[in-house]
Amino acid sequence: MNWKALAAFAALLIALVATVALLMLVQRPDTMTFFFTGDTEGYLVPCGCRTVPAGGLARRAALLAGLRRNPSAGAVQPVEITHGFADRGPGRAILNRALGRFFKREGYLVGVGSYDALLGLDELKKDAPGVPLLGAGQQGLEGSAEFRLGGWGAGVIGDRGSRLRVVFVAQTAPGGSPVPDPVESLREEIARRPAEGYIVAGQFAPRYVPELIKVSQKLVAIFGVWRTEVTSAPQKVGETWVVYLGDRGRRCAEFRLSSRGSQWTGFPSVEYLGPDLKSDPAVENEAKGVLQEVSSVNAAALEKAAKPAAPGKAYIGSAACAKCHEAALTKWGSTYHPLATKDLAIDHQEQNPDCLICHSTGLGEPGGYPQKGLDLSGVQCEACHGPGEGHPPAKLGTAPASEETCGKCHGLRDSPQFKLPGFWEAIKHP
Repeated sequence: MNWKALAAFAALLIALVATVALLMLVQRPDTMTFFFTGDTEGYLVPCGCRTVPAGGLARRAALLAGLRRNPSAGAVQPVEITHGFADRGPGRAILNRALGRFFKREGYLVGVGSYDALLGLDELKKDAPGVPLLGAGQQGLEGSAEFRLGGWGAGVIGDRGSRLRVVFVAQTAPGGSPVPDPVESLREEIARRPAEGYIVAGQFAPRYVPELIKVSQKLVAIFGVWRTEVTSAPQKVGETWVVYLGDRGRRCAEFRLSSRGSQWTGFPSVEYLGPDLKSDPAVENEAKGVLQEVSSVNAAALEKAAKPAAPGKAYIGSAACAKCHEAALTKWGSTYHPLATKDLAIDHQEQNPDCLICHSTGLGEPGGYPQKGLDLSGVQCEACHGPGEGHPPAKLGTAPASEETCGKCHGLRDSPQFKLPGFWEAIKHP
């Protein structure tokens, strides 16, 4: 008998058994926590609401740090559903670079929605280098990201565990760039990327939810943003959780998910990012510095927009109209129009020309907002009637109230609740 060969075989067998045993010890966690945010739109700090200022990256960072310290949370994966970036305003690139740094630092997956796509993929990649940008059906983007829960081993050896894919889809939004149909995009991504479970994240109207659920019985949850839509508490449709987070990044959702074979167990919770939450001081200071830079850029653009009045066609301000039109001015004062510029401060946009075009009087027009010594803030009489110099006796023309004339500012994107009859009743004056 060849004892040396037998000993070598035994040693090999022992090594193999030991290797398998070690691989079995290399177990993947069967629990992970997703941290969803969305519709950030470049808002780095909480809104300026006097009641409950909400949102901001500093509060997110503090929550994420707490989650990662919690052993029961498992692996933590932040997800920006869509519309994370600013697509308007002269300082948008500064904001987006700051967001790109934050997303990269925190390990975010970022969905590309209809408004993000307005910037173009090259621009997004430049502002957020190294950040995974995803959008099913969109050229140049991966449609989903895969995670494995449970199982053990490495490479081809061991149990593969359960595959979960987070799929990013979007609807073509009013004023946004065209994107593929969300239902078809989900169907194609599932066919191309098989898994034991799926989470859908995206920017789409609630009417799409039933159709998305029909695509696959493996849909574990849907997390969406669409205008100001909010689910007051997580809803369950069949076996699928549905959560809408609202606008401006004011809410987050935590979804702790566990896998047992093909069975998924999880419960989402939604939190309002209000002032009772802690903030990360470093992130807060960084955001303030960025906003100062943006403010300087906005102020320069606003100064450039100011033009001297044309001869005989100067703006005179609504205060001058009171002499003859006291009843009309009283009616105007009871509406939100006089507060339009001041309201921009809620979202720190009071110097953004892209907002002031509708939130002030005559921006970009000769003699229009801003003018030294003349208050043309808000939507004043001359926003609809034109410059008042020479009236009377000269008459001022006014286009009749219509969806077209009012819709220049009250469009579906920024004023989705606008209905001409009701809105006109609120401001109708003799």
